[in-house]
Amino acid sequence: MVNVHIDPSFDDAERRRRVYAGDIVVYSNVPEVADFAAFTRGLITDVFAPHEPTGIHDVHTPDELADTLIDFKPQFIHHPESIGHVRRIVAALGADPAQVHADVPKLRTAFPQGGLSTGIAYAFQAHRDTWYGAPPQQINWWMPVWPAAADNVMEFFPRGFGNCVENNSAEYNYYVANAWRGRIKDFSGGKDVRVHPAPVEPLGPDEPRLTLVPPVGGIMLFSGDQLHASIPNTSGRTRYSIDFRTVDVADVHSGVGAPRADVACTGTALRDFRRLTDGAEFTEGEVAPYDTEGAEGIKVFIPS
Repeated sequence: MVNVHIDPSFDDAERRRRVYAGDIVVYSNVPEVADFAAFTRGLITDVFAPHEPTGIHDVHTPDELADTLIDFKPQFIHHPESIGHVRRIVAALGADPAQVHADVPKLRTAFPQGGLSTGIAYAFQAHRDTWYGAPPQQINWWMPVWPAAADNVMEFFPRGFGNCVENNSAEYNYYVANAWRGRIKDFSGGKDVRVHPAPVEPLGPDEPRLTLVPPVGGIMLFSGDQLHASIPNTSGRTRYSIDFRTVDVADVHSGVGAPRADVACTGTALRDFRRLTDGAEFTEGEVAPYDTEGAEGIKVFIPS
């Protein structure tokens, strides 16, 4: 059973335990989250000026949007302020940045149906991040930049947590996917031919679904092992959101984490995580228990 906790009082250790067990945690009003959203709105507004960003799909073609985002998203990822916002959010919500490694924050864009939904703006079908090489300790942090709605966010499939779902993750190689990031333009606007892990049989309309819509200034945390998908955007507005992922060092060392009951991909994303206080990487000795036999990791991160 998946429980949803709204503004809980438990500490980070208890939060991690519950997230690894399949629970979802929502914080509804965090000043540091609101600051990151405001900072990001400013950047996006400048990029699309003089047009209003949530209606930008009515102004630019999918190809034009792809070109803009291919240039802008890496700038956001590597902006000197972005990782600082992540560090402040993590600390504000009770975790010790010296014990937390994070990947770079990603800006996600979900355009209304019929708009850009491949490559740089890929609309994810049902998946677990662990099918994409996420370590079992990965916690996903998701926050809206402008107000989101139930018809443009994501949905969870709670019955899938901890249970085997037949999938094609065996076809996914994290290190090959890293190399594809440098060719993201090839997959944007046209047919996205990259391997994307998904259930072998589509989840039917009777499959239980859970949708959560945090307000701007709010954020939700969930395991990278949660089965979830992008909802087809029928809101008529472009949705902008930020997500970043963290792992706790002690949990990486001890092996504590989510169940990963049905993961068969090659490689691990653990090398992408850097300590929030000084940017230190995990050592190869720390990564080795999570890598697949014979895999050779690509350590240079190429933003997507």
